[in-house]
Amino acid sequence: MNPGDKLLRCVQAQSDLLDEFIQALEAESAALLDEPSNLALAELTQRKNDYAQRLAQLDQDRVHILTELEQSDDAAGIDAICAVYPELRTTFDTLFERAERAGRLNQDNGQILHTFMEHNQRALDTLHSLVNQDLYDARGRLPRRQQP
Repeated sequence: MNPGDKLLRCVQAQSDLLDEFIQALEAESAALLDEPSNLALAELTQRKNDYAQRLAQLDQDRVHILTELEQSDDAAGIDAICAVYPELRTTFDTLFERAERAGRLNQDNGQILHTFMEHNQRALDTLHSLVNQDLYDARGRLPRRQQP
């Protein structure tokens, strides 16, 4: 297999994995809007971390192949390799579009999660402030006050 084909397969694998990651981010977005449980949030986080690890490995593979081709993993190196292997241009463009979409979705989900956490913190702060006030007990009665 020539280096151009190796690079093509690697970039296609990244694009395919990004498609899966985007689906996971969309599922995360839907779950966040439904006020997920802590367990659901933990599972979503683990799933995203798994995708991040797999994508990072493919990034390393791409860098390695580009290095073998004596190119850098930047716009100039990618442009140079696409000049030699023009069939790579569309594949790289697709990869960059998907990466941008995944980044936007992840950022949007982060904002939703941040808002969710702020809401929870305000609720906790309110509860903490009420602890020092007269609250009903489990039987629905106010506690007896100590006589001074």
